[in-house]
This record gives sequence, structure tokens and C-alpha cells, in this order.
Amino acid sequence: MKISNDFEKIAKKSKRRTLIKTVVLTSLVVMFSLGLGIKVLREVTNHNANRIKDSYLLMSEVAYPNISHQNWYFNPTSLFTGQFESNRSKNIDGIEIPYESMEGRYSLIYSDRVDMNDWTYLSSDRRSVYTQQNKYKVPIFYNINHQSTEHSAKVTQDVDSLAQMKNQAVEVAVTFDKPYTYEEIKERLPDNLLLNWLWIGTSSKFDTSYLSPQDQLGLAASDSGLLSNYDFKTFSRNLKKAVSQKYLDVNFGDDLVLKDDAKTFLKENKTFQTAKFSGIILTGKAENFAQLKGKTWIYATNIGQSVAILPYHRLTK
Repeated sequence: MKISNDFEKIAKKSKRRTLIKTVVLTSLVVMFSLGLGIKVLREVTNHNANRIKDSYLLMSEVAYPNISHQNWYFNPTSLFTGQFESNRSKNIDGIEIPYESMEGRYSLIYSDRVDMNDWTYLSSDRRSVYTQQNKYKVPIFYNINHQSTEHSAKVTQDVDSLAQMKNQAVEVAVTFDKPYTYEEIKERLPDNLLLNWLWIGTSSKFDTSYLSPQDQLGLAASDSGLLSNYDFKTFSRNLKKAVSQKYLDVNFGDDLVLKDDAKTFLKENKTFQTAKFSGIILTGKAENFAQLKGKTWIYATNIGQSVAILPYHRLTK
């Protein structure tokens, strides 16, 4: 009987040890699987975050008139959600002024590439465009082929009133009467105004005053206002990439498909010497814009942001 009891005790201990081992092993497997699952889900979330980053950084090279980013970073809001953010500014003849930050949301299941802080609206008098967030004034480029309606933005000649803005540096969008090459543009510009950005225009008849900056295609000049063959080739390469990555698959009804404008420009403007642009962003002292009054090559001028010139400012021009 004693042997039988000892055997039962040994069997119970063995079962207990087996149960403990099973529980420990199962716990380890569950923890490993959970950790692996979280790691995989985090990688998917990071992939979606990087999709926003890659899109934004490339689009910053082919859009956003006179808008530069100082930095960019990810701001996680939970294990599987977050925001991609970028602080931005504008260059007004060498003076750096703030512009709307970029914010794009991402999660485990999506990445939102829409730059909502970049959304704009047309003023009630239809002469000005402002950002939704901080009401920054956005310079308007006009489509010379658009048939104006009562809902269209009014074509402005803002340079006529800039003389009233004493001791200020301003940003102005200049829309040409027809496309011009870079050399033709340089010949027409006063030496005391800074060329910041060149607009490729549109092959559509869409009212471009309704385009937000992220949907306006073009390239930046250097800090000194110059453009090189290398700059143009880099822009063309980036524009092709934006098309291939489907970043420009943006439709505005039946009137405008952004990728079509990009494809048309690339097809018709293969070299720096012959490439033509439909408008530019100029910055400089307000009084220096008086030289542009009455020029026949100018279809419209529309002011963007402005800043008071203070003693510590050093203007480029």
C-alpha cells in the first residue's frame, strides 16, 4: 500500500510539473506571438507613415509655390496611429516668414496624404485667396484660357496698389500673357526683384485660382533667384516620378486632371533652353514692383504674403 501511495505522489508531482511546463511554454508562445504580431503591425503602421513622408517630400520639389520646409517628423498618437508633421516658411526677398505647417495622419490601415492645412478659400470679393487655418494670403495664378464666370476669381493688377505699402517686402504671383522661357523671363525682370518660383501653368481651361498650393506645379529658383539646367533636369525627373507614383492622380471634376498637366509639360518642354513657364513668384520691396505696371507681357499680378522691413533684415535684392 505504501508503494502505491508513493507512486501516486510521484505521478501527481509529474503531472504538476508537466502542467507548469505547459503553462510556461504556452505563455512564452503567446507572448512571442503577441510581440511578433505587434512588431508586424508596427511595421505596417511605419510603412503607412513613410508613404506620407515620401509623397510630401517629393511633392515639395514639384509643387508648393515659394513654400519651403524647415523640418519634418513623426508624432505618434498611439501604438498604431500618428501624424506626419512639417514646419514651413516662405522667402520674401531674403526674409523668412511662417506658413502653415503640414499635417498628415496615418494609422495601421491608412495614410492620409491630403495636406489639410494647405486648403484655401476665395474671398467674398473674389480678389484674394487665404489659407483656412491661419488666414495667410496666398498669391493667385490665373489660367489665361479660362472662360470667366460669376464664380471665377477676378483678375487683379495688384502691382498698381503696392506703392501704398511703404517699407514692406511683398510676395507677388505674376501670370504671363503667354508662356515664356527662362531667358525671356530674365530679360523682362528688374534687377531689384527676386525670382522665387516658376509655374508650369495648365493645359486645361480650369479656374486655377481654386487650386491649393499642393496642386500648383512648378519649381523653385535658387536663393539668389537663378535657375540652372541641373535644376530643370532635377525637376523634370521628380515630376516624372510623381506621375509614376500616382501622386498626381488628382481630378477636379472633368475640367482638370493634374497628372495630365504634368505629362503635357514633360512632353512639350524637354530641354531647359526651350522650356516655357506660365507664371512666376516674385518678391521684393513693395515700391520696386512699380516697374511692372502696364507691361504687356503680364496678364495679372496678385499679392501673397507681406512683411514689414525691420532694421535687422538683410534683403537679397
